[in-house]
Amino acid sequence: MTQKGILRIPDAVRSSFKPIIQVLGAARAELMSSEEVAAVRPGYQFPGEGAPVPAVIVAIVPGTPRHAIDVAFLAQQYRVPFSVADATPEEQLAALGRVDPVITFGVDLPQFSPFERLLSDEEQPVEFAPPRMGSYLSLDPPALPLVDEFMDVTICVSPDVGWGELESFLACTRQRLTVAMYQFTAPHIFRAVHDVLAPPDRTLSLVLHPSPEPPAKFGVKAQDMREEDVLEELAGTMGDRFSVSWATVISKQRPAGLWASAYHSKVAVRDGQTFWLSSGNWQSSNQPPFHPFAEDADCLPLDYQQLYNREYHAIITNERLATVFESCIDRDAELIADAGTIEPGPPNDLLVAEVAPQEPLQFNEPQQLFPPLRLSRRVTVQPLLTPDNYVEHTLALIRSATASVWFQNQYINFRNTGEDFVEFQLLVEALREKIAAGLDVRIICRDYMKQESVDILLALGFPRDVIRFQPCCHNKAIIVDRMVALLGSHNWSNEGVSTNRDASLIFFDEEIADYLAAIYEYDWEQLARTTLKQDLPRLAPPGEPAPQGYVRVPYAAVYAD
Repeated sequence: MTQKGILRIPDAVRSSFKPIIQVLGAARAELMSSEEVAAVRPGYQFPGEGAPVPAVIVAIVPGTPRHAIDVAFLAQQYRVPFSVADATPEEQLAALGRVDPVITFGVDLPQFSPFERLLSDEEQPVEFAPPRMGSYLSLDPPALPLVDEFMDVTICVSPDVGWGELESFLACTRQRLTVAMYQFTAPHIFRAVHDVLAPPDRTLSLVLHPSPEPPAKFGVKAQDMREEDVLEELAGTMGDRFSVSWATVISKQRPAGLWASAYHSKVAVRDGQTFWLSSGNWQSSNQPPFHPFAEDADCLPLDYQQLYNREYHAIITNERLATVFESCIDRDAELIADAGTIEPGPPNDLLVAEVAPQEPLQFNEPQQLFPPLRLSRRVTVQPLLTPDNYVEHTLALIRSATASVWFQNQYINFRNTGEDFVEFQLLVEALREKIAAGLDVRIICRDYMKQESVDILLALGFPRDVIRFQPCCHNKAIIVDRMVALLGSHNWSNEGVSTNRDASLIFFDEEIADYLAAIYEYDWEQLARTTLKQDLPRLAPPGEPAPQGYVRVPYAAVYAD
């Protein structure tokens, strides 16, 4: 049950939804018999301006004409507002009732509306799934000290210069690479790793999230490799100088996995001295193969900044910090040494338009790309890992704010069971408290964030005008008072902040924070929008070819972490 007193819907908001809750059961009984309707839930009319209007949301299978649901007639019949929205893939799966009722896509399927749960203080006669914890939580945590030392630091962002800096980082390897990665499919990154490690005195140790899905072969990842081919070619060249460990996450095949749903770190340590830490995977969408400040500066694709992900990266030469991350990756590899073969589950594909329509971005100023920030001096850095120390330090960071908190993340996702972890609730509440205190709080999330999660934020008291949505937003950053900045791989989901494996850094450094704040301001003004993406992908029927005009893609091709 949701922890009351942490994330509590105000009484006035709860009262405003009473008419919606009173008719919800009858509306569901009437509408859910239609194959075009995947879910019926409370929410706010969207898109909309001004004060949010409570409504019954009818989530339809994407591709269904909006006029198939006569919202005017329904509003007259039930005497409350109705609104139509595309159903999420999870809502579509739940409506089909053909999958594991608890977990698929690595997330919870909606048993009912989480917003509906938060709107009620009463016990619900529902049997909840237990939290996904992971057996790693029972182990002794590693030492993650605050480091205040001389170091060489490069801070940079994608799609601007991420690949160029990663390429240079990899090219300087002389002994070994130790890598923790969620996905590794970009051919240009594979070639760089392969070539630099070809000499017989160099080694590669890789801990990888189990990714049974094939590469997207769609959009900017159309040329990406199969992960199996990446590993096979590395093994063929390096032999026993290459080791790969598949992270053990909770699944039906492995209920006692070390981490809840993802091994989500993006860290590479070079020769025990220098490390690269990022929000972005080693895929073409995260590390586009361009050098905008070099020879191909005039050859960037149109709409470059909405085709490729916004990512934040740090490259640091400091033996103490590098040792912290390398020892943690080595320890993870030892813990999962007996992982065995990863058995892929049934594919859950999506249907998307062959040529996804891109709504051109309207720039108030010419598109701007940001060169790297390079420092060589004393810097104060706090390393963060989940499940170890992320929440305590991030809470302290947000609570320390006196003027501003600028937040940018793929999403703020509430659990579909309605049972949000205490750690996640505390982080959301910390943001809300800063809004209530009158600070300059801004939130940028990806334009594929779930509408119901946005509805919950609005109901909790987050003003509509502090939230914007950015195409291809994939970085995970918090900037406080333009003085302190957090960057890394932590998504704001329950598991992401508490029970998965993720890695981030807090820089107590005004120059770094100010550099990232300038990029944030650019994203807020130029790239972010006030509305979510309206046309969501449709779930692909198993075993059936894609209809004309559509292409079948893996779930991760659209909703990549």
